[in-house]
Amino acid sequence: MIKMIKSRLSVKVFLLTLLLIAVCCFTTYSFILQAAPKNYQHDIEDVDLELSFLPDELLRTEKEFAYMFLESASDFIKEQYDNEFELHFFQSDGKEVSLHDIDQLVDGQIMDYENVEKTKPYTASFADSDSIYTLLVTRNTAKHTQTEEAIQGTLPVLCTVVLFGSIISAFFYSWYITAPVKKVSKLSKQMADMDFSGFCSAGRTDEIGVLSDSLNTLSRKLEVALSGLQEANQKLQADIDMERQLEKQRVEFFAAASHELKTPVTIIKGQLQGMLYQVGRYKDRETYLAQSLEVTDTLEKLVQELLTISRLDTPGYTCKKSNLNLSNLIIDRLTALEDLFMQKDLTVSQSISPEVYILGDMQLLQKALDNLLGNAAAYSEAGNQIIVRLWKENEKANLTIENTGAYIPYEAISKLFEPFYRVDQSRSRQTGGTGLGLYIVKTILDLHGAKIEIANTVQGVIVDLQF
Repeated sequence: MIKMIKSRLSVKVFLLTLLLIAVCCFTTYSFILQAAPKNYQHDIEDVDLELSFLPDELLRTEKEFAYMFLESASDFIKEQYDNEFELHFFQSDGKEVSLHDIDQLVDGQIMDYENVEKTKPYTASFADSDSIYTLLVTRNTAKHTQTEEAIQGTLPVLCTVVLFGSIISAFFYSWYITAPVKKVSKLSKQMADMDFSGFCSAGRTDEIGVLSDSLNTLSRKLEVALSGLQEANQKLQADIDMERQLEKQRVEFFAAASHELKTPVTIIKGQLQGMLYQVGRYKDRETYLAQSLEVTDTLEKLVQELLTISRLDTPGYTCKKSNLNLSNLIIDRLTALEDLFMQKDLTVSQSISPEVYILGDMQLLQKALDNLLGNAAAYSEAGNQIIVRLWKENEKANLTIENTGAYIPYEAISKLFEPFYRVDQSRSRQTGGTGLGLYIVKTILDLHGAKIEIANTVQGVIVDLQF
C-alpha cells in the first residue's frame, strides 16, 4: 500500500485532496459551532432583581448555617431560569468559596468573570461574623444554546456527507489533475526510449496544456534532429568507407606504379651495363642504344601519365569548364591523328553533328579524346575502320568511337578502367601502352559528370560516351 502511494501521483493527489477537504469541512463546522448565537430565554436583569434581597437574608443568618441558604438560592436560580445562570460567592480578597462550605475555597476568582454577562456585585455578611463577602450571578457558559444543539445533532449526517463528498470531489479532482500528467509522463518515457512517434493531446490551455504542447514540439524536433543525425552518420560512414577504399586504391596504385617504373629502369640499366662492358650481343651498341631510347620513351610517357593522374587526384582539384564546341574539338583531334591512322592503314568514318556544345575543360577533354582515338588505332589491325559519331538527343551529347576487327574478352571489360590493367600484356608492350590511358579517361569524364561504357559489337569494339 505504501509502495503504491509513493509510486502513483494520482493516489497521492487523491489522498491529499481528501484530507484537505475533510479538514476544511470540519474546521468550518467548528467555527460555525463556536460562532453560533446564544439564544438564551431569560435576561440577566431578572436575576438581578431577586439577588438584591439575598444580602439582607444572609445578614440575619449565622455563618455556619449560611451554606443551607446559599445552596437553596443557587438551586432556585437554576431551576427558575433553566440553568442559564450560576450563583457565585467571593471573599473580600476576591477568591471564590464553595456554596456548600464557605470556609472552603474553590478554583476561581472574581476577576475570572469580567468578560461574562453578570449581575452587579452585592456585598454580604453574616450575623455572627464581621467578614465581608460578595454575591454575584453570572451567565452559565457551559449550557448549550439551541443553535449549538441543532448543529451537534446533525454531526453524524454531516460527517457522512462530508466523507462521501470529499471522496467524490477528491476522485474527480485527482483525475482532472493527473490525467494529462500521465499522458505527459507516458510520452516522456517513450522519448527516453528514443521513440518519438507518440503524441500527447491534453486538450487544455493551462500550464499543463502548454507543457504537453511543448513536449510534442520537442518530440517532433528531436525526431527530425535524430533523423538528421542518422543520415549524417550514414553519410559519414559512407565517406569513411569511401576514404578507406580510396586509400586502398592509392596503395595499390603506387605499388603497381612502382612495379611499372621498375621494369623499364631495370631494362635500361641492364642494356647500358652490357654496352659498357661489351658483353656478348651488347657489343652492337647502335642496336641496343636504339632499344634503350624506346624504353626511355615508354618510361617518359609513363611518368607523364603518372603526373597527370597525380594532378587529377589532388584533393580539391577542379577543372576549368567553359562552353565548349565538342564538334570542332573532335574534328581537330581526328585531323591531328591522321598520320597515325595512315601509318596503321586505317580508314576513318565520321558522322558528327555540328554545333554540339557542352560545358567542359578543353585540355582535359582533348587528352581523353587522344587516348580513346589512340587506343582505337593501336589495337586495330591494318585495313580496319574507325567509326566516330556525335549527335545530341534529349539535351545530352552522345559520342561513340568504334574500331572494327577488335575484340575484348567479356571478363576483361569490367577491369578496363583499373590502373595498369592490360588485356594482353605482350601485345600492350608492343604498342607501348602504359595501362593508364583508360584510367585517365575515366577520371576526366568523372570530373565532367559524363558516362563511359565499352562493349563488343558485331564489327569490333565500341566506346560510348554521354555528356
